[in-house]
Amino acid sequence: MDLRYDRVQHRRITEIIKRRIIKGQYDPSEKMPSENELIKEFRVSKHTLLKALNALINQGYIIRRQGSGTFVSTSWGEHKNKKIGVIVHHITNPYYSKIIMAIEDYLFGRGFGVILCNSKGVPQKENECIARFIDEADGFIIAPTEEQAEYSAGVKNIFESETPLVFFAHTALNQLTDRTNYVVPDNCAGGFFAGRHLAECGYKKMRILISNLKKETERERIKGFRLAMLQYRIPFDDSCIIEIPATDQNNGYMKDAYNVSPEIAAGCQDEPVGIFALTDPIAIGLLRGLREIGLDIPGRVGICGFDDIELSAQLGIELTTVAQDTVSIGKKAAEIIMEILEHPKENLTPRHIVIPVELKVRKTTAVLSP
Repeated sequence: MDLRYDRVQHRRITEIIKRRIIKGQYDPSEKMPSENELIKEFRVSKHTLLKALNALINQGYIIRRQGSGTFVSTSWGEHKNKKIGVIVHHITNPYYSKIIMAIEDYLFGRGFGVILCNSKGVPQKENECIARFIDEADGFIIAPTEEQAEYSAGVKNIFESETPLVFFAHTALNQLTDRTNYVVPDNCAGGFFAGRHLAECGYKKMRILISNLKKETERERIKGFRLAMLQYRIPFDDSCIIEIPATDQNNGYMKDAYNVSPEIAAGCQDEPVGIFALTDPIAIGLLRGLREIGLDIPGRVGICGFDDIELSAQLGIELTTVAQDTVSIGKKAAEIIMEILEHPKENLTPRHIVIPVELKVRKTTAVLSP
């Protein structure tokens, strides 16, 4: 038997039965389905099922009565872990750190702790985080990874087990189900704000700098930017989108953007260029590289980022950017997960929250001289 598959299966069954208990589908006064019935339902071996049932016994959700069968423990509610698993791409990224603090503040005020895990934006690592903590967490708040526009196997297991789940920051929109809750910034509006601002400054040649064209978040920002280009009748096609090498994940691809600055500078000789960098770290890396080359910013190149991390406002950077309300994103995600946990027997309507963004104009863009 594949030990990894067996482990995944028994954890999946554990979570499904646990959610049924929490939702009241199994009454403590009635006998649970027999082992044979559960084996038939889940299509697993007796060995795998017994591991799942033993895990539920150890967690205090069920009890065995000699000669009578398996029953829901009347005191199962006392055994809640009161922990929420929070999975982000990069814990050290200032964008995520603000959201994490907002989540922690809200949950701590309601007696819940946080289990924090770093997926590094890699589906396999996300799977490992979920597998490691699914027995401990009462729910998950996740900035999900994507692989070919699909969620990871771990996220799909959470869906199947009906463990409370809220996405934040990112979603794969073509993978939404009736159980999906999410809190995201208005990426399309943010892209439009950036494009409109650069157009109104007078830049006629536009470029977008991006680390991953396959992510839904980036596609939404590009869509908004394209709408602004249409409105201001500025030529823009796929050749204007520059995808940089994605090797510096821990620093938000700042070094990658810095390294492509000579290439960008070469395309800015004939006329001023407006550049929309889809994250602040990318914008800051590009800004540093272009300044070292000697380009006039914002005269020759205007740069607009997206996020408004703390570094963006520092003296010497002062980046024009689209600001996300990270505190609201974190707080709202925590509110939703608590609402689900407080009403376990209700089929709550999934919450789809889009948080407004705003443009913050600083010193990397300016109205061009005639």
